Amino acid sequence: MFVDENRRKSDTHFPFFILCISIIDVALLIYTIVNNNGIAPMSENPMAGASSLTLIRNGAKFVPCMKSTQNNFVSYTVNCTSISSITNTTCTYEQYLWYVCNVKNLKGFPYQAYRFFVPIFLHGGIIHLILNLFGQLCLGTEFERKFGSIRVFIIYILSGIGGVLLSAVGLPTYPGVGASGALMGIIAVHIIDIIRCWNDLPNHWTEIIMNGISALVSLIIGIFVPMIDYMAHLGGFIVGILSGLLLCPNLYWQIRDDWTAVKSRLIIMIISSVLLLAFFLGGFIGFFQTTAPVVYIAN
Repeated sequence: MFVDENRRKSDTHFPFFILCISIIDVALLIYTIVNNNGIAPMSENPMAGASSLTLIRNGAKFVPCMKSTQNNFVSYTVNCTSISSITNTTCTYEQYLWYVCNVKNLKGFPYQAYRFFVPIFLHGGIIHLILNLFGQLCLGTEFERKFGSIRVFIIYILSGIGGVLLSAVGLPTYPGVGASGALMGIIAVHIIDIIRCWNDLPNHWTEIIMNGISALVSLIIGIFVPMIDYMAHLGGFIVGILSGLLLCPNLYWQIRDDWTAVKSRLIIMIISSVLLLAFFLGGFIGFFQTTAPVVYIAN
């Protein structure tokens, strides 16, 4: 739990969680494409998947569905031709949100907190899923074999939620989906593990450069591709570092020469847990202290 100097062998634990989560990712992508009646035009979604509106209705990060909108905005008139249940060409913004958020005639607001969690398992399209599955199966299985299913489950989910949270705070007008935040958390822990065990690895430079390039490419893709945002990647990376230092027993450094390894490890665990708690408390408090922006998705 606290200190484990012996690196686990890569074949000592079956990667049950990563394989299960990958199957869920594939199943949900198929579901959203079927629900969308096929793949959306490439001009609308270059990732070869469902439309933004379909993804939002099925749980994507969409801030107007996650907290209240100012009362003077809900009565705005918007174009509702994309809403099959409304015969008029216009409707109120509140009626539009009922449809987009997949709720029926709910006064006030749904506060759909599950949208901090569900987007981790949704993907913008086939290309998006393939990119994430490649990193998830390559790095995730190695990570799970070394540290076990429970640790990888906690780090994966925390990093995913942390990514969605930072995205919701930093990019409140953009919808978002993807396991990239969770994957960035895995990459972050892997980088720390390489640094910690630097002298024991024969190809440490190759490993850290490859992981660094993967993280950098993910951030760049998130800036330019719709539905994939760099804030989620950044949030997942930060939470991955903190949760990895908290949970993984060999990720520590000797703080003082006269301290035991357990004491140094405990200090690092305390610091990382405080910072992790501050990240989530500060993020959620900051998020819910403001009202949602007015966002209209036309398709």
